[in-house]
Amino acid sequence: MRLGRWTLNLLMGGSLFAAGCGQESTPSFSILPEVDSYKQEATDFSPKIDILWVIDNSGSMKTSQDNVAANFDSFISTFQDKGFDFQMAVITTDAYRTLFGGDPTLSQFRDGTDETSHTGVRIINRLTPNLKETFLVNMLQGTAGNGDERAFQSLKTSLEDPSNDGFLRDDAFLAVIIVSDEDDFSHDEKSYIGGQYTNPALHPVQDYVDFLSGLKSASTAAQKLSVSAIAIWDEECRAALNDAWPGRRIGVRYEEIVDLTSGIKGSLCGDFSVSLQDISQNIIQLSTQFYLTREPILDSIRVSINGNDIAQDEVNGWTYDANNMSIIFHGASIPPQGATISINYDPVTIVL
Repeated sequence: MRLGRWTLNLLMGGSLFAAGCGQESTPSFSILPEVDSYKQEATDFSPKIDILWVIDNSGSMKTSQDNVAANFDSFISTFQDKGFDFQMAVITTDAYRTLFGGDPTLSQFRDGTDETSHTGVRIINRLTPNLKETFLVNMLQGTAGNGDERAFQSLKTSLEDPSNDGFLRDDAFLAVIIVSDEDDFSHDEKSYIGGQYTNPALHPVQDYVDFLSGLKSASTAAQKLSVSAIAIWDEECRAALNDAWPGRRIGVRYEEIVDLTSGIKGSLCGDFSVSLQDISQNIIQLSTQFYLTREPILDSIRVSINGNDIAQDEVNGWTYDANNMSIIFHGASIPPQGATISINYDPVTIVL
């Protein structure tokens, strides 16, 4: 039996339940409509998003880097249209080499590849002049990098590098995007162990999830990070790319970290425009989740943005995630920066 607004009205009219012979009455109870009204600019909700691109700069990656560049608009447009407070930085899959006596600047955020193509901007934000052009120079890292690609070890090394301070914001959502045609084989030694998935020296993927979660104090109740990857996921794609560069491997470890952090998998053999748009929408949806204070009765939920009612719709409305009691916005209903979000609902639990 549902107890909600109807029960509240009955009790407010003065009705009491008879308790039986010898008792005066039982205490009255009701379930009061719960209202969460929320301003996005408030301290307990953040529209800030920090985006770290991990770009494979090995000899086989020119076409993939060019595809990211050609389709960048499909990624960045919604962030700009909604006025989100975002930051972006770029590292390469060989940034980890600073740990083994390599160039100490490899772990710094990239602002180009040589003296003639430097932007001087290592952290891009929404106010960066010529934002697209700046990102493309930073991202197009060429193909002279090390062939021992270690995306996980590289992102950890870079995020721990003091020269990159100022990128991670405590109240921001962290999104990592890996673009690589070689799976990760991070380990503690300099030696190459590519393809050795059972090698005991290989770092567990969960170690890197824990590292990122520690940076964001993330929990299942309030997800503050995601890792997405554009990589090779099947034999068909691997075979197609092997025509020119043998030895590429399916992203087994990439798939694991993407799944553990609710990210998106895009294919190096697919449409980069679609993949980049899917990744951007996923980041926005995860970073703008509205977490409810109590478990709601689903059909009692009413959502409005800036006073306009929003329909329950997985394409251009909202959906409810029961795993973490949150409202997720989709498509045209993703709220802009500074919007007022109101959620009205009847809670499942009773108020005595």
